[in-house]
Amino acid sequence: MTRTCARITESAWFQNLVVGVIIANAAVLGLETYDGIVERWGDQLDVLEQVFLVFFVIEITLRVAAVGFRLDRFFRSGWNVFDTTVVAMSLIPGLPADSTMLRLVRLLRVGRLLRLFPDLGVLLDGLRRAAPPATSLVALTFLLVYLYAVVGWTIFHESVPQYFGDLGESMLTLFTLLTLEGWNEILGTLRDASPWALPYTLSFILIGTFVVLNLVIGVVITSLDEAYGAIRRDKEGAGLADSIDEVRRALDALERQLADTPGDPRLLTRAPASHGSD
Repeated sequence: MTRTCARITESAWFQNLVVGVIIANAAVLGLETYDGIVERWGDQLDVLEQVFLVFFVIEITLRVAAVGFRLDRFFRSGWNVFDTTVVAMSLIPGLPADSTMLRLVRLLRVGRLLRLFPDLGVLLDGLRRAAPPATSLVALTFLLVYLYAVVGWTIFHESVPQYFGDLGESMLTLFTLLTLEGWNEILGTLRDASPWALPYTLSFILIGTFVVLNLVIGVVITSLDEAYGAIRRDKEGAGLADSIDEVRRALDALERQLADTPGDPRLLTRAPASHGSD
C-alpha cells in the first residue's frame, strides 16, 4: 500500500491534478466576489468548495500513507506542515461559511502552488539567502536618507516646508525621490527655492537609486545563483547516491550468485607432493 500511494503521489498526472484543483479553487474564490454570481450560483459554489475540501483531505491522506503513516517523517518537510495546517483549519467546526477566517484559510490553499512549482521554491530560497546582505543594504539606505534629510531640512525647511518641514517630512520626500515618482516636480519646486537644489537632488538620486538599488539587485541575483547551484549540487549528489546504490546491489547479487554456485574441482587446493625418500 505504501509503495502504491508513493507512486500515485509522485506521478506527474497526480501533481497536475493537484495544481488544477488549486487553480479551480482560486477561481471559485474569485467568483464569490461578484454578488450577482453568488446570488445565482451560490449553492453550486458551496458544493464545489466541499468537493475541493474532500479532495485536499484525500491528497494529504495519500501523502501520509506514502511514507508509511510515519508522521515524524512526513512533518519533517515544512511544506507538509503548511499543507496539513491549511487543510486542518478548513475543518474547524463552528466557522460560518462566509466568515473572514474561513475565507482567509481558503485563500491560503492557493499558496500551496509554491510547493508544486520548483522554480518558485528556488526563488524563495534565493530571497532567504539574500536577506542578511540585503538587511545591511537597507541599513545603508536608511542612513543615506537620514543624512540627506537633515541636510535638506537645513537648506529648504523655511522655503519649502511642504517637502522639508521636519525630519519625517524630509525622509518621506526623499523616499518619493527613491521611487523616481514625480521627482521632476519636486526638483522644479526646490530649484525655485535654492541654487543648491540641483546638486542636492541629483546626487541623492544617483547615489540612492543607481548605486544602492543596483547593489540590492546584484545581491538578489547572486543569491538566486547560489540557490540554483545548491539545487544542482543536490541533484548531482542524488545521482551519485543512486549510482552507489546500483553498484552495491550489483555486488550483493554477485556475492549471492557466487555463494549459490557449486565449487569447481579444478579450483580445489591440491595437496602438496611428498618429497621424502623411501
